[in-house]
Amino acid sequence: MALRTTYPVQGIFFFLGHPQLWTKTICPFFLTLIFGILSLVLCFVFLLPLQAHALINVNCPAWLAWLVSVIFVLLESALMDVIFFLILLPVFQDALFDATLKARGMRRMFETRVPVSGMTLCCRGIGIGLLFVWFLVLAQIIVLVITAPLHLIPFLGTAIACLINGWPYAWGALIHYDLEFRGFSIAESRRYAWKRRSDYSQFGLVAVGLELIPVLNLLFMWTNIVGAALWMADEYEKNERLIARDQQQLPQKQQPALPYQPQPPPQSGPSNNAWYGATY
Repeated sequence: MALRTTYPVQGIFFFLGHPQLWTKTICPFFLTLIFGILSLVLCFVFLLPLQAHALINVNCPAWLAWLVSVIFVLLESALMDVIFFLILLPVFQDALFDATLKARGMRRMFETRVPVSGMTLCCRGIGIGLLFVWFLVLAQIIVLVITAPLHLIPFLGTAIACLINGWPYAWGALIHYDLEFRGFSIAESRRYAWKRRSDYSQFGLVAVGLELIPVLNLLFMWTNIVGAALWMADEYEKNERLIARDQQQLPQKQQPALPYQPQPPPQSGPSNNAWYGATY
């Protein structure tokens, strides 16, 4: 199996070589653009006069009140766009993750994943999309700010900063797989990610480094998700081979009727060598 550090790069080539994945990234940008135009128009129509008149009522010069209000409206519209995009982004990243697995020829992963009720998925989706993702993004921003001075050290400092930021980044990239394929809770996913922090940090090291490249980071923020999906697909196939080898060693009468069946997540937290795909 490939080194963890190679998967973000593999994601770039896989993404470019499969045009069917591009639609998953174009849609959120167009939706954000449409929302941005609507929010800008509504802000100028409704918020601009309200703010300008409020400033004039407190004896602010009219020309200054309108100028300040225009600046505020632009900032408010931009903030709404950012919030909308952050809420929308995880949904399409999850869709891109799933589409990558299917393009990789791993549809069987959807058939053997741990069954989770629709209500549970709905509740988890709300929690992840709103509260958890916001918390995770906030945590990543805090770590980025704390490690920012390391970038003053050429090359080595940047590499250390990327390594530190790598673990939370990789966990965020795989949280969808943990919850909807493995059936983990958020706490179980966090514990498992921490036990595998070396692998996660290696993946995140390169992924974060790619997203530091200006302009191209708009592409790499998607290809990193593709790389994460390729990583999980390889882990799944590796686990399938181990299961097949173990089954061949069992007496014929002891072999189970179904070779691959999903199992519920362990109550005491996942182990280091489990939950990368099918189990028996």
